[in-house]
Amino acid sequence: MKSTSFQITGTSGIDHSQAAGVSLSNSLRTPYQAITGSGVSRRPIDTLVSSESCYCEPADEKLAASLFDKWNAALQTGKASNVADLYADDAILLPTVSNVPRTSRNEIIDYFNHFLEKQPVGIIKQRNVKKGCNKLTDAGVYVFKLTSNGQTQEVNARYTFVYEHRNGGWKIIHHHSSMMPE
Repeated sequence: MKSTSFQITGTSGIDHSQAAGVSLSNSLRTPYQAITGSGVSRRPIDTLVSSESCYCEPADEKLAASLFDKWNAALQTGKASNVADLYADDAILLPTVSNVPRTSRNEIIDYFNHFLEKQPVGIIKQRNVKKGCNKLTDAGVYVFKLTSNGQTQEVNARYTFVYEHRNGGWKIIHHHSSMMPE
């Protein structure tokens, strides 16, 4: 009778040519007990060796405030391209005074070309920051002072900025702003 050998899925750490008496029952051992048998490798089963590593940039409320200040300062330049430079290439802007979602640099520039005519100045009233690995979410309430024809008005709005650390810097990947309903 001819003996046939089959590779069993989930056994990549076992040398099958030497593993005649190997016990694979994970349910019968604790994580601290080794798999038994003569062909056992010290390498974890099905865990590929990776040369990749990830570094998480520090993120906190101070960073959120700094990133907003940078965005607000870009508004003060009056140049839409300066504001758009703070957004990632694949960012989405759901703007305050437009019904059109902006998903490209040109669309973001188009929105800010019109918005900047009102000389906006943003002031954070309430902030809630959530931190992640190379991501930061800043959500809350801000007020914009807008000037048109010499008249200044204040517009209260809700906002969400989602930032992602990419290529050595923080970029806005999602920005949602909407006027308060009341």
